[in-house]
Amino acid sequence: MPGIPDATIDEVRAASDLVDVVSDRVRLKKQGQRFMGLCPFHNEKSPSFSVDPSQNLYYCFGCRRGGDVFKFVEEIEGVGFLDAVRLLADRAGIEIREEGTSPEADRRGAMHAALRFAAGYFYTTLGTPDGERGVEYLRKRGFSKDAVREFGIGVATPAWDGLVRTATEAGYKPEVLEAVGLAKERNGGGHYDVFRDRLMFPILSPIGKVLGFGGRILPDTQTGSDDYTPAKYVNSPETEVYHKSRVLYGMKQAKRSIRTEREAVVVEGYADVVSLWDAGVRNVVAASGTALTPQQMDLLKKLDVQRLVLLFDADAAGQGAARKGVDVALDAGLAPYAVSLPDGADPDSFVRQFGADAFRGILRDERLDFVEFLVLQARQSGALATPEGKSDAVREVLRTIKRLGDPIQSGEYLRRAAALLDVYETDLRRQFEGQAPPRLRPRPEPETAEFQESTPPPLPELRPEEESLIRLMLEHGTPMVEHVLTRMGVDEFTPGAPREIVQALIAQFEAGAIDAGPFVRGEHGESARVLVAEALAERHGLSTDNWKAKVGTTVKGRDSAPFETATSSMRLLKLDRVQEAITATMAEIQSRERAGEDIADLQAQVNELNALRRTIDRGEFMEWEG
Repeated sequence: MPGIPDATIDEVRAASDLVDVVSDRVRLKKQGQRFMGLCPFHNEKSPSFSVDPSQNLYYCFGCRRGGDVFKFVEEIEGVGFLDAVRLLADRAGIEIREEGTSPEADRRGAMHAALRFAAGYFYTTLGTPDGERGVEYLRKRGFSKDAVREFGIGVATPAWDGLVRTATEAGYKPEVLEAVGLAKERNGGGHYDVFRDRLMFPILSPIGKVLGFGGRILPDTQTGSDDYTPAKYVNSPETEVYHKSRVLYGMKQAKRSIRTEREAVVVEGYADVVSLWDAGVRNVVAASGTALTPQQMDLLKKLDVQRLVLLFDADAAGQGAARKGVDVALDAGLAPYAVSLPDGADPDSFVRQFGADAFRGILRDERLDFVEFLVLQARQSGALATPEGKSDAVREVLRTIKRLGDPIQSGEYLRRAAALLDVYETDLRRQFEGQAPPRLRPRPEPETAEFQESTPPPLPELRPEEESLIRLMLEHGTPMVEHVLTRMGVDEFTPGAPREIVQALIAQFEAGAIDAGPFVRGEHGESARVLVAEALAERHGLSTDNWKAKVGTTVKGRDSAPFETATSSMRLLKLDRVQEAITATMAEIQSRERAGEDIADLQAQVNELNALRRTIDRGEFMEWEG
């Protein structure tokens, strides 16, 4: 099979120290024989990401991702194994000679080489007299030298064959330039450049391969004819190596910030991406001149994105693209939001006029969830002015909510829709569940609404040590919260209400005071209310009803050594989590063994987990710093 020789892979592995590679992305601190840090693959406040240099393996005890140096690069860069090897080889200065390549692979390699040459040609032309108009245009647009260099922006000269002639002299065949959309064949023979007198934006893969170009016409371009107006933008066509539906412009530059923030902002233009990057807003990509696609969502999901912010033009085309983007995002399991800038401004002009802080404020404060966005579109179109239009708007909103796979989210959005559309929530639910069409009655005023008793939500199973820690933090305040949560990660608590309680305690801690009242009053949700009330009531021998009567009072705890109790509870909970990881890994080992697959990496994980269990059992986790 074609690929990279095993000897080269071994050489790259030997030259790639895992601690050094991980340290490029994670701040590591040595603890015993391992290094610990905050996991780059999920949000956490206490380090659960472990790197073992003796085995050259990493493992996160929170999200359970692990592997060797190649796997780390695969996960952090969102690439396959061979591309991970290539990236590490480039980092180590090792030349890769791939063996046994097929004619197709050779052809694709020649295409990538031609595209890479063209990108270099356009970029270097900026520094020549032929590039002066391009430099002046970049200066007027306010693009910094750093941004121009980061995105590889260049310029195509007005000459009909500037690139073709230079590339041919460098050994690149005109037929290859034509195959990647850089040249066209003349009727009388020979080839001419597709991109002329344009500012050139290379379109890169997530790991930096040149796939194509977008060209923006320069001001005062001479056309040679008063009857001809060149297109403002010209983009590379679909080729063997460039598929627009699978590419997001700016992904290479944005992926680190997107992974950190778990949010991607999608804009329309290349200049928007560059301007926002220049202003420090780095989690921004563009859809390469096409509507968003499932393949592009797959790219983002590899970076653990949760939210997608659609920032398209306010015209009909832009809003139509945003509407389609909502459906694509929901189908991919992402939470879509829509944002419009004031007075129809585009991101490029807005951030240059008002600055990055103002732009971030708009993103934060003016975003609409997809139900708000759909209702706003219906209102602006006048659809809500008639019963028929309102009925159509209701059906459109319900069809979109049905794309959600989470019944809890569906319920929340149904409540929002009922309020925004001014209809009964029960009518919406009947329509949503296919029971009957909505009657679209006006909702009663809140003071006349009939009280409906709700059924308490099902509660997650709470471990005794979790209950103990929650109780102790509530009873003993900020010193106890600091004692516990500098040594426990939020992800070590059971998902759902227990984890939400801990996150709320962190917020209270940061605000300077721990107070059980908001929990017991239900301000953090019904599940949290019940769990907190039961934990406190059980500790003091009170029934839930009696405890509710004592909200706001102070009841002293009876632990003779509360901090020792907390330490013991932390130890037990950590051991439980490690055992869960061991059990899951052993199950995977059995599965692989039945399939006849290699299990060496999993055995290494089990060994590391057992070592961690011994460390926890000895109480060494108390020396870890959050």
